[in-house]
Amino acid sequence: MRVLIMGAGALGSILGGFLARAGHGVTLVGRQAHMDAIRTGGLRVTGIWGAHQIAGMKTFTAAAEVSAGDFDVVFIAVKSYDTARAIGEVAHLLSEDTLVCSYQNGLGNAEAIAEVVGWARVVEAMVIFGVQIPKPGHVDVTVIARPTALGVYHEDAPVGRVQAFAKTLDDAGLPTVYSEQIAGELWRKVAYNSALNPLCALLNVPYGKLPEMEETRAMMADIVAELYAVAAAREVTMEPPTSGEYMTLFYEKLVPPTAAHYGSMHEDFRRKRRTEIDALNGAIVQFGDGLGVDCPVNRMITRLVKARERSLKGEV
Repeated sequence: MRVLIMGAGALGSILGGFLARAGHGVTLVGRQAHMDAIRTGGLRVTGIWGAHQIAGMKTFTAAAEVSAGDFDVVFIAVKSYDTARAIGEVAHLLSEDTLVCSYQNGLGNAEAIAEVVGWARVVEAMVIFGVQIPKPGHVDVTVIARPTALGVYHEDAPVGRVQAFAKTLDDAGLPTVYSEQIAGELWRKVAYNSALNPLCALLNVPYGKLPEMEETRAMMADIVAELYAVAAAREVTMEPPTSGEYMTLFYEKLVPPTAAHYGSMHEDFRRKRRTEIDALNGAIVQFGDGLGVDCPVNRMITRLVKARERSLKGEV
């Protein structure tokens, strides 16, 4: 494949690195220091997927520097609040056959991409593994809860090509499957992330500590119940079908493998960066408002995270 990774941070770098290691043509667009380190010394990979040193990728710091190359797929791997900007910046690189994959956290990314390329060319990814950048040029894979799922929303999308993409990623060492229910997969992942990520950041504890407290268990149950209500109003098929059954799965299967993990918002707070709360709990509230479904706990969590962002930036 000929692949462009727009937003080659931790997640995008491991995606591009493993595809390059498998022999695919990979172009990365990312931050200056990280791209410089990869260009001069290759990408160092450590963690649960082994130790690797990967060279041969093209690196750039802006999409404007990239020449159109008949890319088979462009992976958008920026933070969710930058999706609209990112798809606009790569639009000139897209041929009529280029598919665009949202390889991101949260809700609303596919909608932003579809505004530019149309729904038939949008690929969604439900990604649930963790990667960090200890220093420029080095990514460390820390945790995986289940394989990534790829899927499409529109009946005119080239399903066979997307199924082939999923196999290509899996063969490259990135556990991936194709899903015919990608909306449900994504919303289920958002349930996991919305329940754990903000509370981990606000309380400064790893995921595994949250189920140990009566107060956080109650909040997480409410977060997920509200999400399920919004999903039902949007006619998204959820598996398991009820929030109660999801919480059983959550505590028994999903949290234990990631019990020691600190979420991305925790790191955002530490670095005084903007979080992706608007694509998680905030998106649940926004979709709920549009459908007449009240989401008071998700609204409260969103407000708390935004207040914490402002306080860390010295705005209060």
